[in-house]
Amino acid sequence: MSVFPYQTQAVRDLAWACFAPALLPAAQLAPEEAQVSDCRLHLTPARQKWLEALDDSPGALQAYLAARRSRRVGLYFEHLWHFFLEHDPAVELVAHNLPVRDSGRTLGEFDVIYRCHERQRDVHLELAVKYFLSWRSGTRAEAASQWHEWLGPNARDRLDIKLRQLFQRQIQLGLNPAARLQLDRLGIGDMAREIVIKGCLFQSLDDSLPPPTGFNDRLNLGKWLHLAALPAFIGELKSDRFVLPPKLRWLSPLQGLAGDEFFDRSSLAERLQSLADRTARARLVVGVDAEGVETHRFFVTPDDWPELAGSDR
Repeated sequence: MSVFPYQTQAVRDLAWACFAPALLPAAQLAPEEAQVSDCRLHLTPARQKWLEALDDSPGALQAYLAARRSRRVGLYFEHLWHFFLEHDPAVELVAHNLPVRDSGRTLGEFDVIYRCHERQRDVHLELAVKYFLSWRSGTRAEAASQWHEWLGPNARDRLDIKLRQLFQRQIQLGLNPAARLQLDRLGIGDMAREIVIKGCLFQSLDDSLPPPTGFNDRLNLGKWLHLAALPAFIGELKSDRFVLPPKLRWLSPLQGLAGDEFFDRSSLAERLQSLADRTARARLVVGVDAEGVETHRFFVTPDDWPELAGSDR
């Protein structure tokens, strides 16, 4: 069953954040000594019913998110997880965004610590949602690309950097003596370690770089293209209505809202050129049908991306 049948944007995002297939399987990619597992909280029939009831009466979720408003998609993703963990009877949310400090210096923070009632164990959960575009810089005829060949929309973020942060620093935080002292004071014992990595990969329209090692083949690769290629590309699409969604609406498939600004083929190119003249970063474009429901999504970048990405014009 699809995890996106809900009418409410926030409920669709919640279902996507917690129950959509992972972008990468953390357990397979992490070093063996890290002892990392994928998250074991799956979409059960009981959770499906909870989501359906929440879709009928979404006020509690919407109020929760409104009180924690952020422009960062990563924080929004975390807030959705916090709401789920606060309401699911199989777990108890012990702490989230818990900083660890030593001599006044912040060493890091735990994204989530929760208690799994079934396992009778505390769990350290790290959360990541990422969108990466391919940029070939080493792969030739190999079956899989290299992690460093996948760049964030501003080209400063890279898949290899994020994985290194997750596996070598973030999920290892509980081993730090300062962290251990803090956990002991909270009554938190030995913890299992889990990582959730969600998001999408977008392959260059001009260069079919293969997905990287570990890519979940249950997911589809998206496409990205330079602005100069946009007229020919969208001329072949069935959709002639487009939305440029803000980052907080990047998660689940889009369903148009009354306040959305829709673009036709011509006005889309004009708006993207105007944005590219100011900042050389990639922009997510969503094609929609007559009812405003998403049919496909792709990234469009300035023609000098990624060389001048992130620079102000």
